[in-house]
Amino acid sequence: MEQISSCTLDCQDTCSIVAAKNRQGRVVLKGNPNHPFTRGFACAKGRRALERITSPLRITTPLIRTGDKRDGVFQPASWDRVLDLVAKKIKALCSVPASMLHVRYYGFRGVFSEGSNYLFDRLGATSTHGALCDNAGCAAFLADFGALEMNAPEELLNAGHIVNWGKDFSRSSLHLGAMVNQARKRGACVTTISPGGDGNSAYTDHAICIRPGTDRFLAGAVIKRLDEQGMILARASARATGVPSFLEILREQDMASLLTASDCSRSDLDRLSGIYSDPLNRPAATIMGWGIQRYLFGGENVRYINALAFLSGQIGIGGGGSYFNVSSGRNINAGWADRAGKPCRTLLLPRIGQEILAADPPIRFLLVDGTNVVNQAPDSLTIKRALETIDFKVVVDAFMTDTASLADVILPCALDHEREEIVGSCFHNMINYSRALFPPAGEARPDFHIMADLAHRLGMDFPQREEILATCLNTPFVDTSGGHGTILAKLKETGFLETCHPEIAWKDLAFAHPDGKYRLPEKLNPEPLAPPGFPLHLLSLVNKDFIHSQIPEAAQKGLPRVWINPESPVMAGLDLSEPVFLATGLGRMAVSLCFAEGLHRLTLIIRRGGWIKHGRCVNPLVEPLVTDMGENAAYYSQYARLEN
Repeated sequence: MEQISSCTLDCQDTCSIVAAKNRQGRVVLKGNPNHPFTRGFACAKGRRALERITSPLRITTPLIRTGDKRDGVFQPASWDRVLDLVAKKIKALCSVPASMLHVRYYGFRGVFSEGSNYLFDRLGATSTHGALCDNAGCAAFLADFGALEMNAPEELLNAGHIVNWGKDFSRSSLHLGAMVNQARKRGACVTTISPGGDGNSAYTDHAICIRPGTDRFLAGAVIKRLDEQGMILARASARATGVPSFLEILREQDMASLLTASDCSRSDLDRLSGIYSDPLNRPAATIMGWGIQRYLFGGENVRYINALAFLSGQIGIGGGGSYFNVSSGRNINAGWADRAGKPCRTLLLPRIGQEILAADPPIRFLLVDGTNVVNQAPDSLTIKRALETIDFKVVVDAFMTDTASLADVILPCALDHEREEIVGSCFHNMINYSRALFPPAGEARPDFHIMADLAHRLGMDFPQREEILATCLNTPFVDTSGGHGTILAKLKETGFLETCHPEIAWKDLAFAHPDGKYRLPEKLNPEPLAPPGFPLHLLSLVNKDFIHSQIPEAAQKGLPRVWINPESPVMAGLDLSEPVFLATGLGRMAVSLCFAEGLHRLTLIIRRGGWIKHGRCVNPLVEPLVTDMGENAAYYSQYARLEN
């Protein structure tokens, strides 16, 4: 018998999953063929959920560190013992809530994922601000349009051109890639703009190799060309503020300088100008990857690409539009979590190590859930050093990660398909139901249950799951007929429901700003120069097989691989018969050197997620830089070199 669940990992595809037994009687997970976006297949990350659930290395009982803080060992303990201890530590600090820090990120998504935020906001504890993922791009869209809206993904099938600005369809969204190839079969031509080193060749008709982080200059060059040719549409200009001053910024720029800044050619400019100049006959859809906004001027990159789409008349039309993401929570009512209150202060997440060390009053208690923050945030060794100064640390996790290994108490959590969840996507318009297909392994518990039990021990009220389920689905749905009973019952029965959003965003060019007008960038910042001795842009890109640091330890053998163009000028200074090291201003690590033809010649790629304790994590070498918008970690503005 088949059962429907959903993936709740930090991924825009948010797949609907079907669980069934194969001929050997083993449960297998596959994509739901009835789901409009999943369409019957799932990526390796989602299919591997059972490997994580059944891993022999999984933590399935609460653990307490005994003996010396640094060298002590973990011993199993009962839930009552560990939660009583955690509650005791919290009660002792309630008079100084700022001394307690809660760090949560998106290890899983859904309506119940807000449980720990509710608890610690009620306590008034210190929390975090800023982001490690997509905040710069989201802030850019809010600045431009006033809201996070975009055309429905299905509108890509009506595109004459698709400009893929930096998204790796082979790794970050297989379903979007499949839709792009479907559009190609219907006549769309796909142009990919990236530094290379991706798997986009199977999804691309023409590739443009760009210098990392310089997308705004290429977009600006195309706008300048369209302006010179009189092709900036009057309709679009009338619906924006500051058009003359924005165009003046580009008129003052030398076209050759813009192209040189991005390492692009006149033929690249000609191609893109042709694509964006014919919105009525062959609309152009622009898809932006999340990498283009992980630079010091990442928000500006996104804003210039949006400006190109807007001023060329590609916004508000079928087959056009600018795609980045929408809020994954826009279709789910999480107002219950907002009623908890506000943290007494927040620390900047991309610089969390430095922030903890400088905190006054100092942090004495820490609870981390939904993130392997030591591994995933920049400047990892400073974070590790900062955590070692905290008196008592609690980590909710299922594996002995780089963060969990520093804890005093580890609380084992349920994983995907072991807990009930309702989850929205940050790309498509479906709400999915994630069923608890299996009981939690051993003594593991869902995060929400852990927080509810802890709240009870603190004498605090905590929301009831039934109340949350009854009120979280307050959005209009396309079709709720044919079900039995409530909307929730229909969702559980079908596994997903489609919410009501316009197929074409901003069709009337009335935007979400108070005056209804679009906003254009007010400046064009130069790209920072590479520091002396570090000529290479270091890009820690998405892994195809595992999400972030959720990598089995058995898959972390040997040296981490890095990719470089064999014609890169730095190759002349390397002796390949000797060990090779990747170095930044923060240190160096041994690597295995691989070659990728077509990669920008001053670019170095490493796949993210490896663990520090296995010598495979690059984040100890990444400085805690912050983007121009959204307080996002500017991972990709890290410069590096290779050395023997």
